[in-house]
Amino acid sequence: MMERPRYLTKSRYKIGLECPTKLFYTAKKDYLNAKMDDPFMAALAQGGYQVGELAKQYFPGGHDIVSLDYEEAEAQTNALLEQEDVIIYEPAVRFNNLFIRIDVLVKQGNHFELIEVKAKSIDPRDESPFFGKRGGLLSGWKPYLYDVAFQHYVLAGAFPNSTINCFLMLADKHVQCATDGLNQKFKITRDNNRLAWR
Repeated sequence: MMERPRYLTKSRYKIGLECPTKLFYTAKKDYLNAKMDDPFMAALAQGGYQVGELAKQYFPGGHDIVSLDYEEAEAQTNALLEQEDVIIYEPAVRFNNLFIRIDVLVKQGNHFELIEVKAKSIDPRDESPFFGKRGGLLSGWKPYLYDVAFQHYVLAGAFPNSTINCFLMLADKHVQCATDGLNQKFKITRDNNRLAWR
């Protein structure tokens, strides 16, 4: 029986940035992450999913790649990318042994817009939100920016003749939500071990 390829995904990339030893032990049954069973961590993750679903409303008419199988998701993504203009939610892109799922990908001809959605707020009035007074990257922003940089690298490798603009989609902390209880309008359901929103 052939062993399935083990890709360096963006989740594993982020783990490796935190601690290379953690990366070595990921997906090994003897060293399962206790956080996976932590109800508090699960609730935080669900909040992130809600923000992701809300982000799709800003890019209507897209196609959702829901398969969790690497090869199937990649094949579905590549079929959609044959269109001249297309919006894809959670497309799967592989370059060599690097594999990513992009939150929102907008393709217009030979140009891509890669949108990474985060459940983090930002003050748009801040002229330099990612940098400290001495000019270095603020540590709180590094994981987000490295995440986008990794995705850009993989997408550029997979489609070397394209142009790419990357965006972080964040909540504006100075804007009041126009809909009361907006978060409660996204209902969580389970579909084959994957969270879905209705």
